[in-house]
Amino acid sequence: MENIIQQIVIETAKNFLNYFESNGMCALDRMTEDLRLISDDMAARILSAIIQASDESLCDAKEERKADGITIRERGVPRTLLTALGLFTYKRTYFDTEAGQVFLLDNILGVSPYERIDAGVSAKLVNTAATHSYGRSAAIIAGDKVSRQSVRNKILNTGEVAYVPEPADYTPEILHIFADEAHISLQNGTKTILPLVTVCAGKRRVCSGRNALIDPLHVHGYGMDKATLWDYVYALCAEKFDLDRVTKVYIYGDGASWIKGGLDVFLNAVYSLDAFHFKKRMRSLFSGEVGSQFTLAAHTAIKKDDKKSFETTAQEMMALALSTIQDGSAREKKAESIIDNIGYILTNWDAIQNSRLPDIIGSCTEAIVSHALAERFSRGPMGWSKNGLAKMAMIRVFVLNGGEIMPADTLAWKYSDKRLRVADKMEKYEDIVRLQQDEIFKDAKNWRWFKVDCKISGKITGTKVALDALSKLRNVI
Repeated sequence: MENIIQQIVIETAKNFLNYFESNGMCALDRMTEDLRLISDDMAARILSAIIQASDESLCDAKEERKADGITIRERGVPRTLLTALGLFTYKRTYFDTEAGQVFLLDNILGVSPYERIDAGVSAKLVNTAATHSYGRSAAIIAGDKVSRQSVRNKILNTGEVAYVPEPADYTPEILHIFADEAHISLQNGTKTILPLVTVCAGKRRVCSGRNALIDPLHVHGYGMDKATLWDYVYALCAEKFDLDRVTKVYIYGDGASWIKGGLDVFLNAVYSLDAFHFKKRMRSLFSGEVGSQFTLAAHTAIKKDDKKSFETTAQEMMALALSTIQDGSAREKKAESIIDNIGYILTNWDAIQNSRLPDIIGSCTEAIVSHALAERFSRGPMGWSKNGLAKMAMIRVFVLNGGEIMPADTLAWKYSDKRLRVADKMEKYEDIVRLQQDEIFKDAKNWRWFKVDCKISGKITGTKVALDALSKLRNVI
């Protein structure tokens, strides 16, 4: 093993120097890519040699295997996986056990049966898919070696992950909570909503006309009822902040009943209607030549908190608007629209008044939903399955909060019955492999492998001198 690894390293050094002898200095992007391929090849060859030695140690452990009733069924069975080093192939032994036929080495390496993508690449694909389409994620991480369907499968096979915030260094006196939902198209032709709640400590100015939330925490509520979602939001806030020091909580939303459920959980909360939805309703109500005549009076009534005057103004506007419409169906449709808008504003009257409180920082629910959800779930001709939407919502919000899907999260196979049945014996064979590796590398820190005089025959060149020096660990002059 020592000689094999030594020879691989020597050959790699020769390839490096031959590369520069042949190409000299050239474009940096070309050199870095070419040299990366050479170094990746070295890493793959060394890894293959070590894995082969590990497999041989399992075969040589005859007494241990006999005690456990484990016998060799077939040697040298190849396995190819897409890894960070590219397509990587190694050989291992197939064993008969009381639990059935297994590859002990695959279990030790954490390689899932029937998978052709290793856990590290799988985790990168899932993390990238949180912000890009399946196809784009495949292209970024694996080029043309992985299909978009494979990325989707990795998403669906990812285990449950939940972001748990670290306790903040400080607790603001005021918390601001923005709540809204994205409307998502499903594959069956229907639509569903994906609720999003974002908690922050306020806003900060980034540049002219642009602000950013201070330390935002996102929570999605897909598949949750109103009470469960807000209990979850409260629990995360309690994990992050000392809620006893929070004097006020402002909840911003569009008036949906599920959003107002936050008032039942945060007892010191004040609800404020989102400015975007308020202005949209006002434009719809007082649009056109007739409606514009009443706009000033309506806004004045709202500013003075005179609900009765607003209602009177709106009724007068409706009477005048309908008197100009002769067609029965158009008249009926216009009346429904006006009544709906008037009812919306009157129902949310207190929330509209609260939007003028001094501590209100202004709502940005539409922008948050657009950034956090819509750009991944709603744009383009997308149609989601319910399982796919649930998984992607979990992963998307987890990544937005600063979480990272780890390789172990993608290993759904680790819960398989077959692995559990041999799990009690795996520690013994992991120790056998570890002892074998310790024996190989016990002197590696002294660089004993390279103290051997590895003469390279042939014409005396700069490459030959450098390689001779490397084998003796002496300076190249």
